[in-house]
Amino acid sequence: MTGRHTTKTLALGTALAVLCALGCGSSKRIAKTNDALRIQREDLRERVETLEGENAELHVKIAELMQTGDTELSDDVLAAMPRIASIELSRFSIIWTEGGSSEARFFIVPKDGQGRFVPAVGTLELRVVGTGQPGESPSVLSELVFSPTEIRSAYITGIGGAAYAFHLPLQSTPESSVVLRAEFHDALTDATHIIEKLIEAPSSLELDQ
Repeated sequence: MTGRHTTKTLALGTALAVLCALGCGSSKRIAKTNDALRIQREDLRERVETLEGENAELHVKIAELMQTGDTELSDDVLAAMPRIASIELSRFSIIWTEGGSSEARFFIVPKDGQGRFVPAVGTLELRVVGTGQPGESPSVLSELVFSPTEIRSAYITGIGGAAYAFHLPLQSTPESSVVLRAEFHDALTDATHIIEKLIEAPSSLELDQ
């Protein structure tokens, strides 16, 4: 009896070990599959963003040609023409508080259809809007309009790449979240590009620094 019992125990242990091995192997395969799918999803997202940017740039170029009536340009020349397809507010765009005063710092990055920096020629409207406390209406905290020459003078480059930097002074430190809004009117194509970024209210720690 003891021998049979031992044999059954060994068989059961072997079966459990096999099942555990299969389970572990299955978990690893699922994890690898999920990782592969995640990579594919990110790759597809980047491809879609690139195609959307190129499409936006192409529309701008077509509109420009229709305005000028110039249809003599070759496809190669048209494709090589740098034009703004979108604008971005870089991660350095923040509300800066120091010494009891605050300002909104805008870092504008104009991009072509392939996501590369391209010089901007036009006018730029910047606005800081306070969302207000619950029950309050939004309010404009600061706004300025910059000319083409002022935009050119605002060009900077550094670790974060190329951008146009603007500082808008605020009368007081915002007590609620704010929206940074940039509206660029392209003088070359007559296109308008708008971008907004929500900035959370600064914490008490940030105010003390």
